[in-house]
Amino acid sequence: MTKQTFALDLQQPFNLRMTVESHGWCQLAPWHWNGERLERTVRIGENAEWARVHQPCEDQLVIETSSSSTDAVSESVVRWLQLDWDTSEFLTLCDRNDPEIARFIRSGGGRFLRGDTFFEDLIKTVCTINTTWKQTKSMVASLVDLGDGLFPEPGEIQRFGPQRLADECKMGFRAKTVDTVTDQLLRDQAIQTDGSAHGDMVDYDYLISLKGIGPYAAAHTMMLMRNFETLPVDSEVSAYLRQQGFDPKYAQSAFQHWGKYRFLGYKLKRIVDKANWIGD
Repeated sequence: MTKQTFALDLQQPFNLRMTVESHGWCQLAPWHWNGERLERTVRIGENAEWARVHQPCEDQLVIETSSSSTDAVSESVVRWLQLDWDTSEFLTLCDRNDPEIARFIRSGGGRFLRGDTFFEDLIKTVCTINTTWKQTKSMVASLVDLGDGLFPEPGEIQRFGPQRLADECKMGFRAKTVDTVTDQLLRDQAIQTDGSAHGDMVDYDYLISLKGIGPYAAAHTMMLMRNFETLPVDSEVSAYLRQQGFDPKYAQSAFQHWGKYRFLGYKLKRIVDKANWIGD
């Protein structure tokens, strides 16, 4: 198998480990993360390829891939790692609200690992609803198995149907949600056939209008689209807010000083409070 190796120069402070370990996505198929190298299968045109990313120095990523299209692989890597996010506006707010978070951003943190497409991130989010993390990982792994190693595209999900999703992926009530939501997204032309969001149609209000998508799933999915305005309140967030003396019912107002960056203000505060990132 031919392997291509090329470098991607970084234009802003970026740390691969901080980004990959920012939330649990790196534990979900088809991702593989060994603490230094991030790898997954990726759809390039009609082909299933693999791509592997590591960071040998502060200002460069090295990418290895089986694909001959380095441009297409680069586009995927940029999406996964949110390399195109300009942190300057948020940094200004951090300097005022929390210098520790500002230092974290300047050390290369603050981004969140994403999938190949909006659709992948949405369906994976659905797989986290009212279940254990172990079951989430199992559901997603089964979906990738059905996709022959790739996360399934919307048309494939439609072909599988809710019964197969329930039986083979053990998705329970989520099987119907995934099937119904996929149909609606395609019918509304909110996504393209590959699962990419279509233009600006997808926003928080649109997502919660979809049957089976509640405030948590909508807010979490929007966060991965870099809309940080709404805090996705689940049991973990609620417990944290109570520890801080806030009523979870007023979660959004508890972080209003972060404005349209509410989620980042919350999440990055929790990350920097763990001392293990210091010195990386």
